[in-house]
Amino acid sequence: MIQNKFTALCATSLIGMTGTSYAEKAPRPNIITILVDDMGYSDLGCFGGEIETPNIDKLAKGGVRFTQLYSTPRCCPSRASLLTGLYPHQTGVGFMVYKDYGKPGYRKNINDECVTFGEVLQKAGYQTMMSGKWHVGHTDPKARPEVRGFDKFTGIYSHVDSFWKVLRGCGIFRDGKPLIPGGTNNPVNPYNKEKEFYTTDFFTDAAMDYIDQASAKKSKPFLLHLCYNVPHFPLETPDKLIEKYRGKYMKGWDVLRKEKFERMKKMGVISPNQKLPEVKAFNKQKIPGFINDAGLEANVLPKWDTISENDKKELDFRRAMYAGQIDSLDTNIGRLIAKLKEKGVYENTIIMFMSDNGCSGELGLYGLNWGKYKSTNYKNWRKKSGWSISQGQCWAAYSNTPFKKFKKFTHEGGISSPFFAHWPAGLKNHGAIGTKQYFHFIDIMPTLCELAGAKYPAKSKGKEIKPMEGISLLPYLKDPNKKTPIRPIYWQHENHAAVRYGKWKLLNINDRDDSKWQLFDMNNDRAEEFDVAEKYPEITKDLKEKWEKWAITADVKPFPETKKNK
Repeated sequence: MIQNKFTALCATSLIGMTGTSYAEKAPRPNIITILVDDMGYSDLGCFGGEIETPNIDKLAKGGVRFTQLYSTPRCCPSRASLLTGLYPHQTGVGFMVYKDYGKPGYRKNINDECVTFGEVLQKAGYQTMMSGKWHVGHTDPKARPEVRGFDKFTGIYSHVDSFWKVLRGCGIFRDGKPLIPGGTNNPVNPYNKEKEFYTTDFFTDAAMDYIDQASAKKSKPFLLHLCYNVPHFPLETPDKLIEKYRGKYMKGWDVLRKEKFERMKKMGVISPNQKLPEVKAFNKQKIPGFINDAGLEANVLPKWDTISENDKKELDFRRAMYAGQIDSLDTNIGRLIAKLKEKGVYENTIIMFMSDNGCSGELGLYGLNWGKYKSTNYKNWRKKSGWSISQGQCWAAYSNTPFKKFKKFTHEGGISSPFFAHWPAGLKNHGAIGTKQYFHFIDIMPTLCELAGAKYPAKSKGKEIKPMEGISLLPYLKDPNKKTPIRPIYWQHENHAAVRYGKWKLLNINDRDDSKWQLFDMNNDRAEEFDVAEKYPEITKDLKEKWEKWAITADVKPFPETKKNK
């Protein structure tokens, strides 16, 4: 249990709540949490991106955006943290769920010392439903969504490595029973047998079916947790969407990055004090090989004009596929909105949107299988699936503009999520952008508790439950100019560590090496260009001590013995 007075106070105040706050004053809202997979901070139009996302943008501009909502650096830990209101190691999911490392913070499934928001809202009288990717434990049936608080579940317990197929080990289940077995090369969408199977469409179909069912029970509000695998690689995109975006990236990341940065500034999703890091010299010998764990920084890219014309076309093609995946997501969000309106529940449904981590730089500078799978032989590998192509580190850096690094890292590019909440009946500051606050996935559970008037339990199924760590977003959604109290929030993944405290962020690229700590001023330097640790040694020392204490109490330590940390 974390001995942090601020978080303990917040948790205690919420634990004692039943039917208070919003729930006392109005009908409880339906709740939809939308989680996407590996999307960059600035991919969406409403965060400055160039991809056409009119449905998502309309929700964001009709709601409230936060500019500093943090995930963890990777999918499994983020999902565990989001679901439980705890730091991931406290749930046992400090790393990935494919191996038990024999340490409390590094198991194969979420543990029984936590509860999911499905379990909490289920007890508060909500209908609870989930569609999509679970990925916080698949080996233990007791760690699956049907047992951990969701009345209905359609999706995949583990990872999703294809949009067109259902690969081995990735079978689709409905309410605990196989719906589409793993290893199905040409699955039929049970909701639309005439249309080509595509996960983004399918997960939306399941969600819409659940909304139909839930709307028939008007006396009970619903919770829908909708977890897409878009835009995680492999890049698999409907052909018409690839063609829609082809050619739009031939200007290259040097120009596009500057254009996006100016849009972000004008829009207000980044600080007016922030500078766009200049592109630095790049070692051409590394093109297009895999970059090791040191990672490629967002401001260290090959100059676009040094790239051959054929390679430019292939890079444009890959980015077009990535953009098309997000375009398809937007179409499906539009379908979801139409369903809510059809059922008459749109006005009193709060929709929260976020990404599980920053954009992925996997695998290679220009992406996986560079030189093998090309636009010219696309028809031959269109449904290769699993490990066909990715967009690579250069385009991922563009997706994370103006931040440094990617998924897996505790730099801003790895943990900064686009976020908005839309709720016509409950939020009146339409189009507001909250810039004075910083939040973490641990704050979603307290928010849902407050919205639902739900009591967070001290015990569940005979086990003591760890107090939730976060604070509710609701006061700040209602007043986007309200500042959050200064509080520490923490990260650790693989060898990467960080703590945010007020405007300061302490960062370490190797938490086994005490000399690697760096200090950054988030008010003026979210791009993490200027290390001021030597200038502010007392702040550096204080934040390092805070992180060390947290690492022990939050089950980060003892570290597991892996190749990454030896």
